[in-house]
Amino acid sequence: LKARMRERIRAFESSFGIGDLIQSIPNLNKLVGSDYTSIDLSAVPQQQLLHRSKYLLCKLIGAIADAQNPVALLFDDLQWCDETTLSVIQTIVTDPEIQYCLYLGCYRDSEGARAAEQMAADIKFQIQVFTINLGPLGKEAVNALVSESMCLPPSLSQPLSAIVHTKTAGSPLFCLNFLSDGMVRFNLSTRRWEYDIKDMLMKEIPPSVVQYIVSQMTKLPRSYRLALKLASCLGHHFDHVTFLKAKVKSDYDLEKVLPSVCHLGFLHQVSPNNSPNPQFMWAHDEVREAAYLLVPENMREQFHLLIGTRLLMNTPEDELLPAAIFAILGHMNKGIRLIQTHDQKYEAAKLNLLAGETCIKTSSFHSAADYFTSGIKLLPEDCWEFEYNLTLNLHDAAQEALFVIGDFHKLRLLSAEVITKAKKFDDKLNSYNNLVRYLVSLDKMEEAMSTCTSVLSELGEPMPAQVTNEACYHAIVTTKTMLAKYPGDQILNFPRMTDARRLAAMESLQLILLSSFNSPDPRMGVLLVSKAIQMSLEFGLCEASTFAFAMYGTMLVHGTMKDLEGGYFYGNLAIKLLNVLRASRFKARVFTMVYGLIHIWRDPWQASLGNLLEGYNAGCITGDIEYAFRSTHIYSELALHSGRDLKPLKDEMITYAKRALQCKQIGAELGIVPYLSAVLELTGDASKEDIYQVLLNTTEEALFQLLESRNDRRVCFSILNNRKIGHIFKGDMESATQVHNLILNHPVISANMEHIRTMPYIIGAFADGLIAFFCARKNEKDKDKWTKTGEDMIKTFKSWEISSKWNFSNKLYLLQGECYCNLGQNELAFEKYDAAIKAARDHRFTHEEGLAHYLCGQSHLRHGQQKEAVIHFTEARKCYERWGAIALVQIMESEVGRLTQIS
Repeated sequence: LKARMRERIRAFESSFGIGDLIQSIPNLNKLVGSDYTSIDLSAVPQQQLLHRSKYLLCKLIGAIADAQNPVALLFDDLQWCDETTLSVIQTIVTDPEIQYCLYLGCYRDSEGARAAEQMAADIKFQIQVFTINLGPLGKEAVNALVSESMCLPPSLSQPLSAIVHTKTAGSPLFCLNFLSDGMVRFNLSTRRWEYDIKDMLMKEIPPSVVQYIVSQMTKLPRSYRLALKLASCLGHHFDHVTFLKAKVKSDYDLEKVLPSVCHLGFLHQVSPNNSPNPQFMWAHDEVREAAYLLVPENMREQFHLLIGTRLLMNTPEDELLPAAIFAILGHMNKGIRLIQTHDQKYEAAKLNLLAGETCIKTSSFHSAADYFTSGIKLLPEDCWEFEYNLTLNLHDAAQEALFVIGDFHKLRLLSAEVITKAKKFDDKLNSYNNLVRYLVSLDKMEEAMSTCTSVLSELGEPMPAQVTNEACYHAIVTTKTMLAKYPGDQILNFPRMTDARRLAAMESLQLILLSSFNSPDPRMGVLLVSKAIQMSLEFGLCEASTFAFAMYGTMLVHGTMKDLEGGYFYGNLAIKLLNVLRASRFKARVFTMVYGLIHIWRDPWQASLGNLLEGYNAGCITGDIEYAFRSTHIYSELALHSGRDLKPLKDEMITYAKRALQCKQIGAELGIVPYLSAVLELTGDASKEDIYQVLLNTTEEALFQLLESRNDRRVCFSILNNRKIGHIFKGDMESATQVHNLILNHPVISANMEHIRTMPYIIGAFADGLIAFFCARKNEKDKDKWTKTGEDMIKTFKSWEISSKWNFSNKLYLLQGECYCNLGQNELAFEKYDAAIKAARDHRFTHEEGLAHYLCGQSHLRHGQQKEAVIHFTEARKCYERWGAIALVQIMESEVGRLTQIS
């Protein structure tokens, strides 16, 4: 069993992932060994580290659980969890790749459970959830409890249990405490239990179990009550040493009282009697709550501050980490308002900084944010003057944690304070970068660009005052001139960038590089990419240089220059730089750009699929989930149009869409779902459930209208483009023409589509050519216009075929076949159809092989050659069957059956 589990973990996790998991879970090395390395993640933003931790944990659980060894995971006391912990739990239970796991979550129905209840409500949309409410005990259950406790037959215990149930409302803890309150006594002489029913009926008791236990505790000696109050502040578990450190000065030896308190049942000693440091735990959290109520409300801040201070005084400095500091601050921060002197405030602020940094290392970002903000609250008004470094460090650390948890309001306030009060510009850089990230996340691109360019100017890398065509032309020419000096792979041997300000400038650039092309003025992207390349050539390479070269290659391919060779060269250079610079944190974004947007113009599409998934996994491992899911989005497009088997592809795309939803990557999810919907249409599964409703809680039409109102051209085009292509494969050219016209005349979609040279654009152009030749046959009036459109598409694909015969030759031949068919040159037409069929088969475009057979059959049918048409329709059916397109198989079978019946 261990050997099998070890192999599964090694197969699921990369060696880097196992190394980092062992650091978090040291006992894991007993199962998989410890000979693993870790990635240097010092430059990775904290938000990405949180996503990385979630991903690795999900991978570990997915590796442990299998069909032969299912796993049950219990998450207890969820009402005490902070938001980070609940977020991790939600990620685990909704992970679409984890199977054979049963999750049990327990929480008490109280005010603290609202976050847990919200999590339970959220996950119902993604997985099946059963809710079990554990209410009070019924009369029969209370009678069984009393019967077994007192060794009485149920018939004899019934009168007593009826009173107990009435008085306690069936609360199990309340029942036990009520029975042990002296009203039920064991007579040693008669060896029987004795109780007075009338006295019990008359007894007034508090309405809740907590208040009842408080009433019991108030009867205890003062030393017992003091011990209970102190213990209640130390948590659900505590040890004897901590109790002694926290003990306030008194006339009692409180440590000697603890055994008596345990004897009363309020506490349990959970360690052996001879243990040098006995461990204690509360009998129940409501017992602890009752003990805490013994502390007067107006004295609690003072009491906690006193305990925290004594713990700090009695803990050696080398023992502060990791556990002691959290216990100390757990008390001191509750009495933060009472700390008066500046020295004490600075000391407490330093402790909060240390605790927050410790939380960051374990990805506990909500706790870290609480510690950092508590430290900032402690700082006096003149802190920037007398404790500059402490103040700056607290503000910088707090911003990072607040960005991760999404508290942008506090983040902006803190960044504004640092930008205003920091003494040096270098000290403001972190705040400026956080501000840019915040603005990009809110899609405030103009403000983000303005902030970024002002930062670059301060760092000695000024940008043009205005974004003009002349400025873009000058930037491109300058960049090309500089690159021309270093042919081949000479750039790989460049020295590393060492200047701190230049490194900071490159880090600022990479934050906004891709988003700049989606800004109101995409020309800013040209300037920023050019600046990043120029800095890399002038001052040396850094990790961000890899992304800069990938973006530069993409810009060459997709920009006005259409420089496929140059784009391909610099895209491959970016891939090589990843290895040279060991820039693993940029792997996802570089792979997304290069294999998703550059290589599709030259290399076989099928060859990029594995690389895109490698980019996805790299992004998950480093926490770069934005680009991880961009990879899955492009993978979905490419896999569908590469002729990939639809059945496994459907399952993959469902997994990626669910994981994108789980990670709140809505943009990627919106990109995947239209392609998943197209796949379900082809496989015949669309009628079973509306995937838009399942994953997005809306319909395709409602989503389109919403995105249309937001001018989201990308997803709107994908929806209509997939609809158009689906109609073509189904042979419904009239509907395909209607969608074509809708796209052509749509104010949002039609603008500048020729500059979006991605997979949807390529396939859309192919479909438009087929539609044009169909309309030229059907519409004599506009025949010339449609023929011109079709011929233009042939010219386009001829130019594309020069760079990649593999991807474009079969499409070109099919367009030419349709063109010759319209011209009445049947011999040439059928030659081109045959060439299209052969090229599609040789290049593994199974779906387009089927389409070529279908269109060839239609051409035969128009010439009255039914026998030849049936042959090609039958071949088309076989292709579609291999593709997994059951809906198309049924259409072809129907067509063949109809023609056979006629003949």
